[in-house]
Amino acid sequence: MSLINQMLRDLESRKTADDISPALQRNIHVIPTSSTSRPALIWSLLAAVMAVGIYWAYQYSQTPSKSSPLPDTDSYNKSPVPIVSYEKVLVAPNAVISDPTPEIEFKPKNTTIPAVSATQPEPAARPPAFQSRPPAQASTAMPTKPKIVEKPLNTKVPVSAKPVQINSVVAKQQADLLYHQAENDSGGYSTSHKLEQALMLDPKHLKARLLLAKTLYNQGQISKTAEFLDQSLALFPENLQFISTRAQLFLQQQNPSSALKTLQRINIVDNSNEAYLSLLAATYQQLQSYANAARTYQKLVSINPEKPENWLGLALSQEKLGNLKLSREAYQAALNKNTLKESITSFIHQRLNELR
Repeated sequence: MSLINQMLRDLESRKTADDISPALQRNIHVIPTSSTSRPALIWSLLAAVMAVGIYWAYQYSQTPSKSSPLPDTDSYNKSPVPIVSYEKVLVAPNAVISDPTPEIEFKPKNTTIPAVSATQPEPAARPPAFQSRPPAQASTAMPTKPKIVEKPLNTKVPVSAKPVQINSVVAKQQADLLYHQAENDSGGYSTSHKLEQALMLDPKHLKARLLLAKTLYNQGQISKTAEFLDQSLALFPENLQFISTRAQLFLQQQNPSSALKTLQRINIVDNSNEAYLSLLAATYQQLQSYANAARTYQKLVSINPEKPENWLGLALSQEKLGNLKLSREAYQAALNKNTLKESITSFIHQRLNELR
């Protein structure tokens, strides 16, 4: 376009030159030019202008229009945007996954493109390039893959000890309640029934066992009492009351050897219980072990010298051993207590008369 303007200016300048007055033309010397060169120059200039116009038209046709809002769908299908790997989607379907591949985003101005469904199949394209797993510190949005622990089908769940402990406490409380109710009874059938129920709830309830043994013995159920005492000794093998009561039943049944075995469950030498030593001395007398009986009675006299039965037993043992002097002294000490029955007092006087 600038060449055309230049040509127009040249033509205007020539025209003005032709219009100059003859006075001025006298002083101008015209240089002769060739008449054939002017048309060739004009045609060359027009050809150059046309070439330049064709070149600019070609460049303009190759440049994409700025007002076109839609992208090239063919190029989009041929080179799709790389998709996030399938493994990452499985690990965290709702997480924001950072992909190092840049995403190309088309922002149309006035055209609304419908959203593509999430279930739409992927277009056939080349597989995405293998991407190395980013380090844990670089990507904080991607969670770690959860570890799935398979449990066996027939796993036995351990039973908690707390409910068992609570049940045992409740059972002990109920057993105590039944024991106190039986303690206030008169000792009949209802007493033994309540005590048996208490022992079913708490087999190691010692007071309930002692009261039940006494109740059964007072009711005259000797065999049942003996069986119950054997069960109690299995739970409390060194209980002195169970041992003494069971030994007494053996003595009533004229079984002093079993009574001695029962009494020997605990230490005989260091024992100082008066009821226990009395049963032990009586057992030695039934077994005709008079020396052991005399030693046991001598120990009883030293523990409780005010009891005439201890002196009487010592006198009988010393008489069997032939110690007449010691026997007479023991008989006289029993009489001096003045607490014996008349029948026993008469027996002691008779023995003193014979030992003189």
